[in-house]
Amino acid sequence: MMKSRTLLALSVIATVVILSCDLTPDQYEGEPNIYAVLCADSLQARVMVGRTASIDDTLKQAVVYDTFWYDDTFMVHQYMVFPWNGVSGADVALKQGQQSFVLTENPDSAGRYSDSIQLSPGQTWELAITYPTGEEVRARTTIPASFEITLPLGDTLFAADTLEWGSSGGACGYSVRLLAWMSWEDEDTVIVDSSFSYPVLVSGELNSTLITEELLYYIWLGDSAIIFISALDTNVYDYRYYREDRWDPDIRAEDYMHIPGAWGVFGAQTTVRSRVYVIQPDTTYPYH
Repeated sequence: MMKSRTLLALSVIATVVILSCDLTPDQYEGEPNIYAVLCADSLQARVMVGRTASIDDTLKQAVVYDTFWYDDTFMVHQYMVFPWNGVSGADVALKQGQQSFVLTENPDSAGRYSDSIQLSPGQTWELAITYPTGEEVRARTTIPASFEITLPLGDTLFAADTLEWGSSGGACGYSVRLLAWMSWEDEDTVIVDSSFSYPVLVSGELNSTLITEELLYYIWLGDSAIIFISALDTNVYDYRYYREDRWDPDIRAEDYMHIPGAWGVFGAQTTVRSRVYVIQPDTTYPYH
């Protein structure tokens, strides 16, 4: 069945590194690698602490199979999930003003640290990590301000509708996704399933975008949808932008990862969601 796809590939680029000319792959010990995105209105903060991997490292990759309904047939999609090369025993803390929170490592997942923290728009947070081997990583982020979705009006979603939202202070850009539900009958049983569209990045200079075919990939097969728009700080926006254009030879990864002395991202986002829209069938997608 079609399943909601949470792309863990944000950590993929961390497993691919350019080795120094002075080292051979078997000598490479990895560099600090961080993944942490603070989400406004969340009650928990999570930080992934790891190391980059050598091209000779045999990190086990998982093969994930997903299926979706298309043209009266179940289609199978296969993709790879790269593991996180986590580091245990690090000292991880988040600081906001005079408050300091020491994060606890998940005993069942090496290198994943968390703590119960009330995160709010407009807060500035500092990350402080000390690896067991002594490396220190420091980074800073400000959670973008609250904002609202203003278009489309009504309760029905049409192709080429315009999405519009208010500006979020501190946002470098926005990520737009749709969550759609679809239903069908299978041997007299009504089955309901859901799927997220692939996120579309929008520059912070804009506060609108068209509902395009890219944004609605698979979505017109559904019956209803909710729009999610995330205001991204500079750190998260650049990191995700790099993921999309990382094959461009003129782009350097280190210019898009704003963590001195480490790879990855420490950033923040504020997400708003729309009402539920009924999806209007479109002749462009005859299998709706």
